[in-house]
Amino acid sequence: MWSLISFVVVLRAALAGASAIPRSVNGSYYGLPDELQPRQGFSDPTAFTWVNRYAAIGDSYTAGIGAGEQLGFFFYNFGDWKCSRYDMSYPMLIRNYLGSNVESFQFPACSGHQTWQIYNQVNALQGNLDLVTLTAGGNDLCLVDIIKDCIVLAFYGEETCNTILAKAEDNVRTIMRQNIKDLLLALNGKMASNGVVVYNSYARFFSTASEKCATDQDFGLFPWVAYNWVGLRSTPLPLTVARRQRFNTLTTALNDLIRDVVHDVADEVNYKIGFANWDPWPDQGVDGQICSDSSSGAYPDSKQPELIFFKPDTRKTFWRWPTPFKKRDGELESNDTSTFSKREEDAVKEEPLIVPPLPVTDETGENVEIDRIKLAKQIEALRAAHPQPPREYDSNGVDRAVYKSSLWHSVNPRAAALKALDARAPSVPGCPSDPSPWLPGLGFLLPDMFGRIFHPNEKGHNAIASFTIAKAIDLRAEILGVTPQVCGVTDEFKCWQKEGRRAYATANKLDENYKTFCNELDAPSGGVTGWSRDRTFHQGTPDEHQFIVSLGSDASGDFNRQECLDSFERIIHGCDGDDPQNPMNWKFGGTWKKGAYTYEVSPKRDNRPWPPIKEPNGFCIGTYKGLFSDFQMAGSGFSSWDYGRDTILPNSKGCLGLGITKFNFQYFDEPDANGMEWKLTFRTPVFVSGRCYRSDKVVSASGGTTHGCDGDTLA
Repeated sequence: MWSLISFVVVLRAALAGASAIPRSVNGSYYGLPDELQPRQGFSDPTAFTWVNRYAAIGDSYTAGIGAGEQLGFFFYNFGDWKCSRYDMSYPMLIRNYLGSNVESFQFPACSGHQTWQIYNQVNALQGNLDLVTLTAGGNDLCLVDIIKDCIVLAFYGEETCNTILAKAEDNVRTIMRQNIKDLLLALNGKMASNGVVVYNSYARFFSTASEKCATDQDFGLFPWVAYNWVGLRSTPLPLTVARRQRFNTLTTALNDLIRDVVHDVADEVNYKIGFANWDPWPDQGVDGQICSDSSSGAYPDSKQPELIFFKPDTRKTFWRWPTPFKKRDGELESNDTSTFSKREEDAVKEEPLIVPPLPVTDETGENVEIDRIKLAKQIEALRAAHPQPPREYDSNGVDRAVYKSSLWHSVNPRAAALKALDARAPSVPGCPSDPSPWLPGLGFLLPDMFGRIFHPNEKGHNAIASFTIAKAIDLRAEILGVTPQVCGVTDEFKCWQKEGRRAYATANKLDENYKTFCNELDAPSGGVTGWSRDRTFHQGTPDEHQFIVSLGSDASGDFNRQECLDSFERIIHGCDGDDPQNPMNWKFGGTWKKGAYTYEVSPKRDNRPWPPIKEPNGFCIGTYKGLFSDFQMAGSGFSSWDYGRDTILPNSKGCLGLGITKFNFQYFDEPDANGMEWKLTFRTPVFVSGRCYRSDKVVSASGGTTHGCDGDTLA
């Protein structure tokens, strides 16, 4: 659980450089106010002894819906239960990490809350806070409705989904900037002197690598209720690449807006604030996004162990309705007349969601003039890039299409009243499932096993906690007057054998395969950063090994194929040279961080015979069966990558001059009691054992030995 958090703290401790602050004779630090003078590690930004009062506010990303065990129950701690707060949420991880030094921990974050409700959370806080962490804004983009009406219960078609997405995009452009600023200004009266606020990002749910997710997986929940005769669609909307890109673009636009507001408001608040962006981690740090090509559709998924979001089991089973999409000539087409148009797909791919700032005021409080004509043209261009089907509106201006899909209310009267009484309160987003005085919101009605879908799981909250701590350390270092150093790009060469690893592989196979990997590698171009490519060879065999090349997220540089070849050659042969204890020249691999690029070669089978095999070994038994002979063979140190089909099988055929049948080769999960790594059975004609197997001719030509072949086979 703590591996990523611990790594961040150790790294920041190494870089913070607190010792660079000069001390006076009595041990105090020059230039620091009295309240920041050293006390139990107060001069060290990584110590966190300065945090006595901590609060975590926000929505479900902070409450941690589904992560671990739920806090509270209907009959006790009802607030925890109602808000779906969980013990593996990132605030709980941080609280546990901070330890007993924290005297007060306030955790009002609540699943489903919008910024106007989080504003109420702020007003209810007990003040003098040293640290506040938050996520806010996702529910102002109608997140519940997008998940429901566009993905898991999307029975009403593209029109309804597009209407809700258009509403979310409009909210980003119109109300979100001021909403977030109102929220952060409200914290002014709650923070202690030199308090720290960390505003965490959201993360893109979806990989957009291919259409496999749309064709091979089904995200619709409760397919058995989807009967057309009651007005529901028989199938949900598939997650095409175009639709996933539109969802991701919305998340990116919100993150960019939050980052901008945090930067802009930094000079207006009396605390230190920073934006912690963990969004690249699911995509670049691990294989953590939904719809990854590695996914089987299951959850949990052994084929994608680093998935960091909750999702339903999307494997197609006998009770699921068939998807309306099918492959034709490499294109993804639909039997549904309400799918994305080609024009909209192109618009989503090519046009980022622009978030123009609202009119602002100068230091005198007067409105600053902006180019309203230019702003109007931007909005007009955005609407043209995202065409919507014709709509009919009711007297309140609400699209009638969404009445079929959600309990869409008029503007929430409680929130509207708050805005009327307090001009600083955030605006009402006006989403279909907004809470009302008589209904707390759609999310309240769903069990958390459904409400948690597309939220961070335990791995996700561990990542958020790590990025939060890293940002808090940076902000604390600024308060202390310490400039955190930036890691320089330096060469680092490591050999896995010296690191204690026991996996090894055959030298000539590594030599063949690194050339294949480098020469066939499809590297991004155009200044793309933070990418990684890997390839595994001879999977499932004792010689299984993987090559990886990656470019850092903060680095740039074009991929050099010759450097790739040279780097892997040095790793393979520079780590494990002529060693009398390794007469078979096994290779253990290693890694080389070379400038902006990192190259790694890693044998995977770490349970081969140990110490490493010093010479090939094996045995053979033949049995006479009348018209044919049966052979059993086992070995170690040879034929360890090909299932015998490029070594023993062709050499047998070459020696026999006749056919060989019932060839069955199997690798063991671990060496047997005799140190053998595989076994083989096969059948031959009679009168071949002497010249081919007892003489070791076949096995010797395959690079091994069985010390002759025993048994009663006819020579």
